Amino acid sequence: MVNSVKRTYAVLLIVAFSLLVILPVALPSGVSAQTNSYTISQVDHQVQVMYSGHIVILDTIHVSGQVTDGFMIGLPYKYSADVLKAIAYDDTHVYQMNFGIQFGNSTGFYGTTVDFNGNTPSVFTVAFVLSNNLITEQGSGVSSLDFPAYPSLAKDVGTCNVTISFPSTPTSLTVTKDDGTINDAVYTKTNLPAYTYAPATATFQIPAGTLQLITISSLNRQINIGPTGKVTASDSYRIINNSTSLMDSFVMSLPPDATGVVVNDQFGTIGASLALSANGEILLANATFTTTFLAHGQSSLLTAQYDLPSATLQGGNYVLSDFKLYPNFAYYVDQATITFTPPEGASIVSPQASALDSSSTLTRQIFQDTLAITKSGLSYVDYLAPQQNAIQLAFNYNPVWVSFRPTFWASLLAVGACVAVFFVRRHNPKEETYAQKTVRLSNLEPTSTSAQQTKKPELKTGQPVSADNIREFIDAYEDKKQLNAELKSMDAKAQKGKIPRRQYKVQRQAIGTRLAGIDRNIQRTKEIFKGATGSYGDLVKQLDLAEEDLEDAEENIKNLESRQSKGEISIEAYKGSIGEFQKQRDKAESAINGILLRLREKIR
Repeated sequence: MVNSVKRTYAVLLIVAFSLLVILPVALPSGVSAQTNSYTISQVDHQVQVMYSGHIVILDTIHVSGQVTDGFMIGLPYKYSADVLKAIAYDDTHVYQMNFGIQFGNSTGFYGTTVDFNGNTPSVFTVAFVLSNNLITEQGSGVSSLDFPAYPSLAKDVGTCNVTISFPSTPTSLTVTKDDGTINDAVYTKTNLPAYTYAPATATFQIPAGTLQLITISSLNRQINIGPTGKVTASDSYRIINNSTSLMDSFVMSLPPDATGVVVNDQFGTIGASLALSANGEILLANATFTTTFLAHGQSSLLTAQYDLPSATLQGGNYVLSDFKLYPNFAYYVDQATITFTPPEGASIVSPQASALDSSSTLTRQIFQDTLAITKSGLSYVDYLAPQQNAIQLAFNYNPVWVSFRPTFWASLLAVGACVAVFFVRRHNPKEETYAQKTVRLSNLEPTSTSAQQTKKPELKTGQPVSADNIREFIDAYEDKKQLNAELKSMDAKAQKGKIPRRQYKVQRQAIGTRLAGIDRNIQRTKEIFKGATGSYGDLVKQLDLAEEDLEDAEENIKNLESRQSKGEISIEAYKGSIGEFQKQRDKAESAINGILLRLREKIR
């Protein structure tokens, strides 16, 4: 009986084992059919060294047949710690990638899979961004690059075309790999086996300054839009030198339509040469440090300020069209933040808060809306992928807001001045207040003979005024206001000893030269306006009167502050008199802003 049971168990085990062996071969398997349903005819393996020393590996894969989810691609495991980012994409989609996957039955690989989400592309690209730790400086301008000579795939490849590129053409290059040593940045391999494990080394030498081993920990790009639609930008970089040599320059990537570029480091303005990239997609600003160089491990904050094309009026809203969020950066940025700040009182109507993802934040305050967009791991790979790379920013704005703040402060100062005068007269009725009489030219009657003799010749009327004349005048006037504000800020810093006297003189002279050129352009356009038909002549007269009032008010405030600091008048007299001049100044500034807005409305 026992032997019969044993024989029965033995027969059952033999049958079960036979089924396990025969069924996978005899029956069609869905998984096996998917695995064997495509072939890889070609891979373009591009190894690109960025300006910051980071490595980008772009594998463009050409498949025949039915490619499915779970497409496997890997790297030799020695590079796993250097993988900063990886994305897969084709002409229309960006695909999800899964990392740390077992790479078939092979060991020694860092495996990843691509999830096509039901799509079946015939050509797609997998991009790996690796750290700049793979570049080793050997001295005398010679460096070595550790990289995978070929891609690691789960299928054989018919043809593999390899290209190695650097920020500039190397003067010498030696590529050492298992299948031979070459002195060329381009090579080809046919019948590349699956699960190829091929670390390689490229020893190269390129011109000094074209490769900087750096870490850019943060980039903050601030986009400010003025009441007239003028757009100004500020890019702040926090950079760390990873090189063993001193770092004396840095090349910033700015929008190609940036103008009026000024670069500053922690010690003030520094020189920067500008040039468009070969493809015309980037304005390169090569900033050279003038005070201190960065040693290994040291960091610095660099800021580039520049102007961009103005926002346009469309259907009652100001619109900033097709603003590129992810420029074609030639370096890797750990964390980038782009903040859009429209003028005070504006309300952002596009994009809607409901349409924003987790990387964007729309903040609505009482008087100010801001839109902030963050991005981790930013490089030109994001520019290559077909993801959302532009924003359509629209906001509505009431021009009355231009005069809101000046009117508010003027009213507040007026109330304060009245209260101060009341207490001064109550406690010291004999104290005389200091006030210099200001006379508006509009109140003077040109009856004297001398006034008629000094009068300018009458302009010929009927001259045409183009939209370009108006636009150039407004832009020039805004530049003049900004430069005057910079002068005031610089004067205040110089008085407090925050900037060296020599640097102050050089910067003030440079700004003064720019102001002189802008004033000439403004006066030339004014003459055109004065000779034109319509209301342009009246607007210029109003603008001249407002400018004279503003100049008088600022001169009076300056004189009053000087006398008070010297002790020529008491603090009570100073407080009782300065309010009137500040009110005059604010009223003149409000009038100037209103005139500029009226000119802006003529070119809508």
